[in-house]
Amino acid sequence: MKKKITAIISVIALTLAMTLALVACNSATAQGQLENPLGYDHKYETFVYDALDTYDGSTGTYTVRLEAFERGASIDNFGDEAHSLKDLDAGVLVTGELRMGEYTSLTGCYFKLVGSSSTYMVPMHSYTVHLRGSEELFRLQAYYSGGNFNYERTISGTTDKGALKVSGTYFDNNEFHQMLRTVSTYSSGLSLAYRMPLVNEKEAAVLDITAVSNSTTQKVKTAFTDSLEILDSEGNKKYADGMPCYVVNISRSTKVPGVSQTLYYAVDNISVDPDYPSVRALKNALIKIVEPYKRGDQSTLEDGTVIRMEYTLRT
Repeated sequence: MKKKITAIISVIALTLAMTLALVACNSATAQGQLENPLGYDHKYETFVYDALDTYDGSTGTYTVRLEAFERGASIDNFGDEAHSLKDLDAGVLVTGELRMGEYTSLTGCYFKLVGSSSTYMVPMHSYTVHLRGSEELFRLQAYYSGGNFNYERTISGTTDKGALKVSGTYFDNNEFHQMLRTVSTYSSGLSLAYRMPLVNEKEAAVLDITAVSNSTTQKVKTAFTDSLEILDSEGNKKYADGMPCYVVNISRSTKVPGVSQTLYYAVDNISVDPDYPSVRALKNALIKIVEPYKRGDQSTLEDGTVIRMEYTLRT
């Protein structure tokens, strides 16, 4: 289970699961396509996913939260009580909480919004924590400064420090899952390259990441899509067969267990309140995440099924 959780968080920090730490530069072309994932009419969003490990059928819950902060704000307990952020630039905090049995993985990233229209999302602070019950197995506290990813890593009580030089376009952990919601080129295809500083139990490196969308959309059915009481023009439930989604494949330059992902983003903007369709619409919500990983050297089950983690949106 520990290896599985590490793999999960590794790519979601690729996003959620890649133990985490992606990155971005405000002078990069890719950034120019992006915008504030919360828009300008609301301050927070919460997404709850059902997590499934296809290797042994174990289940859990993954929760992602986005919260906007004004310039000068503070955040207490950033990763733990010993870390707090003060006098922040205006930006967004993205946190993730994965619970699988006795294991819990916590991730967080604060990124500031810069540029004339606040379209550039530059990561500033990051953390990752893995727990077994109340026992802390792994902790990463990091901040970005001068093109460096400065980190303090603690593994089973032993701490080391270091810095990774990042350049070009880069994003940090969960941030890139959310920034991909705002890409303006899904309809004509998407191909973005960026970098991510990855620090986990076994490695500390800057990775080259690629996000490529399929040319066709795919319907995805989850507990969330089933719950939507939205009717089509003929009075039938609009998403009875699932919600049309853009399909985005995430890969990294080196092959490590559990570091590829397929992300499914809703084509339609989703109104939180059907009575007021123009208010608080969720843009390109992330409906499903599929993340293959290895158990030792095993990547498939006896029937040929790829071993993977699946996260499907519940609420």
